[in-house]
Amino acid sequence: MAGAALSDLTVLECGDGVAGAFAAKALADLGADVIKIEPPEGDAARRAGPFPDDIAHPERSGQFLYLNANKRGVTLDLDSVHGRTVLRELPRRVDILITDLPPPRLDALELDYPSLYALNPRLIMTCISPFGHTGPYRDYKGSDLITWHMGGTGHGTPFNTVTTPAAQPPLRGGGHQADCLAGWTAAAATMAAVFHRETYGVGQMVDVSAVEAVASMIRANFSAYSYDRPTVPTTRLKIASPWIYPCKDGYISTSTLRDHWWDALKDLMGRPEWAESDSFGSLLLRRQNADALDALLEVWFGEHTREELYRMLVPRGIPCFPVNTIEDVVNSPQYRARGFFVVQEHPVAGTITQPGPPIRFSGTPWALRRPAPLLGQHNEEVLGDLLRANHESTDLAGLRSG
Repeated sequence: MAGAALSDLTVLECGDGVAGAFAAKALADLGADVIKIEPPEGDAARRAGPFPDDIAHPERSGQFLYLNANKRGVTLDLDSVHGRTVLRELPRRVDILITDLPPPRLDALELDYPSLYALNPRLIMTCISPFGHTGPYRDYKGSDLITWHMGGTGHGTPFNTVTTPAAQPPLRGGGHQADCLAGWTAAAATMAAVFHRETYGVGQMVDVSAVEAVASMIRANFSAYSYDRPTVPTTRLKIASPWIYPCKDGYISTSTLRDHWWDALKDLMGRPEWAESDSFGSLLLRRQNADALDALLEVWFGEHTREELYRMLVPRGIPCFPVNTIEDVVNSPQYRARGFFVVQEHPVAGTITQPGPPIRFSGTPWALRRPAPLLGQHNEEVLGDLLRANHESTDLAGLRSG
């Protein structure tokens, strides 16, 4: 797309997971020409859903439609000699190769960076895997569930609420949070490699470990344990008031421990007798007596809705926001006013509402330029000459052998 931020980049996506597709999507949404390779039966996301009316259809998967809008799609059978031959030619024609295929699979396909560098020294190859391409875990299998917990984020989920560890195990984040985080990390690292190439004229391999991407979310934990271990308590255990409270119609997130927030809340509540108790007279005492304080706050919060609490607390300088459901988010007047959600018109799935730009650029804006590709939609457009050349060379080889 002329005028888009990354319109001068051509990207080849070769993977089978969410992380690679998410990384390539970040570049496609800013104008890069992303060519997605799928197996003949289609990407796994086509079978993942969610589907309208829960009726499975490879062209109507919400996950696939969201991850792959703004891309062109081709099919290749990488288990065949023909498919691998065509695949080996494609890195000559692109700026970036993004893959989340595991290292053993890349080895089998002979997609190692030294070989690809010989074909195209300016190629940037971004590899996303559970544990990276070096080290003792290189060939281990992984998943969103595994990397979420091995990266440490599951240990702190839920945070500051656990009172009985044996009965309250670590929780996985909803959806594909670890994979998406790895994808975003890969997209950012890829752009750093693009800047390096524009400066020095050479490509490089970008090696992204999903576990390390997840671990980057708990940097404060690493610092605390490095300097205070073993006296620092686990971040799972309740050591103060939580950030989430039940209210009349759901939940709110707020913090009232700091002196100025606590004083403002007491004024709002009409300074009830219990709030003036010496047990809550300082930040330290409120932390030490959090269970008693929380029980009393829940009674007052329970008399009000999320919207009422938000409109009462925020003007008084008390941090607060409603804990929204997915339906609340989709119907949010704020998001509607900002135009956050956009519409994808798909030839089979129809009208799809999806999240829009995470960042708005005025000069080179994010844009939804094309719907997610149909299976094999761009085979002739992208691969036509390669397929014909490969077919002709195979025929000639057969004639010579005869």
